[in-house]
This record gives sequence, C-alpha cells and structure tokens, in this order.
Amino acid sequence: MKNVVLVVEDDAVNRKILINILSKEYCVIEAENGYEALQIMDLHPGKVDAVILDLVMPVMDGFEFLTQCGRSEKHRDIPVIVTTGAGEPEHESRCLELGAWDFIRKPYHSKIIRYRLRNVLERSRLQISKQLQHLESYDSLTGLYRRERFQLETRKMLDRYSQRKFALVRLDISKFHLINSFFGIAKGDKILKKIAGMLKEYFQNKQYVVYGRMRADVFAVCMEYDNRRELEEMAELFRNEMRQMILEFDMIPVFGFYLISDYRIEVNDMYDYAKMASKKCKGSYVQNFAYYQDAMRQDLIKEQRIVNMTRPALEQEKFILYIQPKYDIQGNCIAGGEVLVRWRETDRGMISPGEFIPVFERNGFIMQLDYYVWEHSCRLLRGWLDKGYTPMPISVNVSRVSVYNPNLVDLICSLVDSYGIPLDLFQLELTESAYTTNPYLIRETMKKLQDHGFTILMDDFGSGYSSLNVLKDIAVDVLKIDMKFMEEAEIPGRSENILASVVNMAQRLEMPVIAEGVEKKSQVDFLKGIGCEYVQGFYFAKPMPSDEYEQLAFCAG
Repeated sequence: MKNVVLVVEDDAVNRKILINILSKEYCVIEAENGYEALQIMDLHPGKVDAVILDLVMPVMDGFEFLTQCGRSEKHRDIPVIVTTGAGEPEHESRCLELGAWDFIRKPYHSKIIRYRLRNVLERSRLQISKQLQHLESYDSLTGLYRRERFQLETRKMLDRYSQRKFALVRLDISKFHLINSFFGIAKGDKILKKIAGMLKEYFQNKQYVVYGRMRADVFAVCMEYDNRRELEEMAELFRNEMRQMILEFDMIPVFGFYLISDYRIEVNDMYDYAKMASKKCKGSYVQNFAYYQDAMRQDLIKEQRIVNMTRPALEQEKFILYIQPKYDIQGNCIAGGEVLVRWRETDRGMISPGEFIPVFERNGFIMQLDYYVWEHSCRLLRGWLDKGYTPMPISVNVSRVSVYNPNLVDLICSLVDSYGIPLDLFQLELTESAYTTNPYLIRETMKKLQDHGFTILMDDFGSGYSSLNVLKDIAVDVLKIDMKFMEEAEIPGRSENILASVVNMAQRLEMPVIAEGVEKKSQVDFLKGIGCEYVQGFYFAKPMPSDEYEQLAFCAG
C-alpha cells in the first residue's frame, strides 16, 4: 500500500509539479492552505503519512499550520517537509522550532524531493516502532516497567547476580477500588503516579533492583536485601507517607515478601508467592506486611473457594439474619437485639463469620453484605410494625469499609425512609478499631448520622489504646464492653475496678453501657452491683434466627 502524502500549497502550478514528481511512488492528496489541510487530517486521522508544506498561503499559513499540529496529539508526530526559497535561514530556524522535519528548496529538484521524503518516512517508521516498543515495555501512566518487562529484567538480574540475596516484593493498596469509587478515577491515577514516584525515589541509589507496575494498583519489586528489618522499614516508610495522600481515607499499602531461595523458579511463581503473603495481612490495621510461608497455599485455596461462592450466595439469599437479644438486667427484660449474619450453604452447613467476614473485608464485598443486612433488618422491623408489635431497637453493624463511603449517610437514611422505620429502632454499631483508623472521617460521618436521629454504639470499647481520646472526640451514644476484658487481667481485681470506673464514667456522661459475652451468674451479679444497665451473652440467650427472636420478644407467655 502506498504512503499518503499531503501537499499543502496555494499555487496550483507548484502543486501540479509536486504531484507529477511524487504520484508514481505515493498517493498524493492536496490542499490550498493550512486550514484546509487540517480539516483533511481531522476527517481522516492516521491516513496522512507525510506533509509537504508551503509557508506563504492565505487563510492559514505554514507557520500557523505547524503550530496547530504541534498542539494536536493526533498530528504532532506526522513528518512535515517545508518548501522554502533560497536565502531564508530565519524561516528555516522558526520552522525547526515549530517541529518541521526537513526542507526542500524552490525551484524543485525531483531526485532531492524523493530522497528527502523517503528519509523522513523511514525516520517516522523507526520512531513509531520505538514508540510501540516503549508502550509494550513501559506503563503509560507511571512510566514503570509493565509486567512482562519487569519479569524479563528480573530474570536477567537474578541469573547474573545469583550469589546475592534477593526478595520479590508485591505492593498494593488495601481497598484501592474504593478510592476510584468515592474520589474518582482521576484521583486514583494521581495516587498511582505518586506511588511510582516514591518507588523511583526510594530505589534511586540502589544498584540491584527492578520494579514495575503489574496491573491497576499492584506494583512489584525485586531487590537485594541484607535482612528482614530492611524490608519492614520500607513497608513502614511507605505506610507513613501514603497516609498523608488522602486525609479522608486511611490508605494502607500492603506488602507481601518472598525471600528468594531458589533462583531457578519462574519469576511469575515468585510473584505469586509474594501475592499469597500480601493476602495474609490484608484487612489488618496493625501490620501491613507478611512473609510467604508454604502453608499459605492451602489458605489461598480456601479463600478462593469462599470468593467463588459469594455472588451466588447473595443472589440466592443464603445470608440469613440472626439476632442476639440484649437484656435490661435491672428490669430483667429484653431491651432489643443485635443483628448478626450467618451464611447457610446446603453442602457445608453454616459457614462461620470468622471464616468469611475477613475475606469480604479484604476484597471489598463487605459493603454489599452490609447493605444486604441493613435492608433485611429494615424488612424485619417493618414486618413487626405491620403485625402491630411494639419492637425494641435492633442494632446493625457498619464495617470499617462502609465507613469510607462518602454516601453512607444518604444511603442509610434513604433505606430507613423507604421502609418507614422510626430512627430510634434502627441503631448503628462500629468497633472501636474502626474509630481509631481515621478519626476525622468517622467523627464527621457519625455526627451526621446522630444529627439525623440515629443512635451510635461503640463496640469493643476498651480494646484499643486510645479509648478515652476516641470517646472524647467522636459522637457515641452507647458503649459496649466485652467481658473478655476481665478474663485477660494479670493483676487480680484490677479489671473489675476499671470496668466499674468505666460504667461510672459513662453514667456521668449519660451513656448507657452494654456488657457483652456475659456467660455466668457471677458476672451478672457483679454488673448489677456496679450499675451496668444492659447485657448480652450466652447466660441469657445465644444468637438465634429472627423468627425465634420474634417469638421470644413478642409472643412470650
């Protein structure tokens, strides 16, 4: 197929001369000025292979044409040969500055025109080839190696320096998809470029290292290391820096380390081992790195099985609501309940929440499960109200992941309104650890929910190290304390005194306290004695299906 050459010349005679010189080897099209030429190029993007351009023309001259081409991503790489008269060095200088590739002088010399046109087309082909090679090897967003090039360069390095100690490191961002969902793809891309910049800066003085972007928010590094501490310090440094990128989102980089022992195995397998390690610590707010161990393979298989079952389970409503009653121990009567979720699979029976909740928190599915539970809880309350019952409040859990949804308040308000549920019957529980991960965001979100009329419960109060600060700064209406707090005390009597003090403090703040995990009469007696109002636990009732709770709460006697 012939190359297409666009001749831009207002003089019909000169156009005819150029067409006669070039038409045997090229497909020649013509334009009388720069404006007409740009219209042709815009209408047929990618069709024109080269331009022969006169400078002095009406409507749009050659200088303006070059300027417009330079501003256009579609046109700036098309080679342009400018026709000039003798003794015009200032014109040539300006044209080169604007992006011209070469010059031919009038009067035209046919052989020189053909040679120069052939040369610029060959240069253009080489440039396109290099660009394609670059695109194949380098990620267009970050400028880092793409996956295939990363593996190739890593293989070369390991083969050449097999006497050195190397680690394969996988880095990704916990719940990065939420950043794209909540803040937009442009913001997500900006963060990925910042991470690429951090990698370049961190390794700029390292000799034996290869790094690249594998996909989306996933990066990989093969680096020489002296000891584990060096790797862990890198993970800590990245975590500290990335926390500052979005104040409204606790962005956690997750590192998986595979300490390479056998350099003969495929680089892709090494990467998979690092990936298994990173999955081990996803969802952890304490440690953001993990090392590969052989036992992780079986864990990964189990997790993948759960992931594969998730979507059908949601569609078939295999997630069912259980309710654990809360009791008023001073009045010895039911005071409401906490909604819990169970997964009933026909071939496996019940799947423990301890088995599937961590997986859902890691892959982000927990948000859909949250909404499922909230909506089914609203259905329960609506059903009880329609039956003429006077239900006590029930509380639902809000996961750490859902808290990051900027539309959370509108989502919950809209859901409760759609079922016509009085706000005092639909309470919200968050664990204390959720409060400590991003206090600013939690404070704002919980305050909005309180302003709408929702009751906020802090679950696992006292399990963290900043409980009093959290209580001081964040909107909370009810405290929940697990009785395991008492079992873990090393000094006899101290936990009882602390618990009594917490209840006393809460009473002064006019905040009810619910003690969870109450299993013994002695615990009930102690809680009554210190003025605790409410309890939850096996001593009174285990979590039960919603229909059993309905019988207990509304049909007793």
